[in-house]
Amino acid sequence: MRKKEDRRVERTKETLRQTFKRLVKEKGYSQVKVKDIVEEANFNRTTFYVHYDCKDDLANDLIDLEMTTFEYEFCKPTRDNPLLDLTRMQPDGTDVFQYIVDNRDYYDLIIMEDYIPTIRESLLNKLQYIFQERMSFVSDEYAEINDDYFIQYRSYGIYGFILEWIRNDYDASPSEMARRIINLLHIQSSLMMQLRGED
Repeated sequence: MRKKEDRRVERTKETLRQTFKRLVKEKGYSQVKVKDIVEEANFNRTTFYVHYDCKDDLANDLIDLEMTTFEYEFCKPTRDNPLLDLTRMQPDGTDVFQYIVDNRDYYDLIIMEDYIPTIRESLLNKLQYIFQERMSFVSDEYAEINDDYFIQYRSYGIYGFILEWIRNDYDASPSEMARRIINLLHIQSSLMMQLRGED
């Protein structure tokens, strides 16, 4: 019985998240009210407040869930190859860009003028976390390759690539985007290793 209740709660929250995304895309974040969300989702306000304290709470839940999945997709290549040679990696060896295209209803929100306040920095922060905690580079030539400024270089570079790709309506294929990122990453080192796996 408990599991059924949990599934019902998750279905309700997912409906609220999907409704919220649609409304933000239509109206802009600042124009969306809790009243709009519950009316569009065909719920009452009480149902909303059982799960979320406010609109910002719903936004944070949406972003946290998305960034957890983004991290999973981004780190897939090192899951089967803890020491990954980027010079041998094929662009179709990563699914993260296909994942972004498949979930553009979320990623399109990042480039909106009236965007969710933390949506952009959350993507950048996630990339920084990945290169600090999940992945490390191996190089005889550059001893400082995993120092903070290299982490920032990689994180901001990939973040910029993704933003421009979205702004240009995903004009490059996911495979081409993967090729560009692989090239960006192995400028200083072709070897990338997993620091730790899933939590």
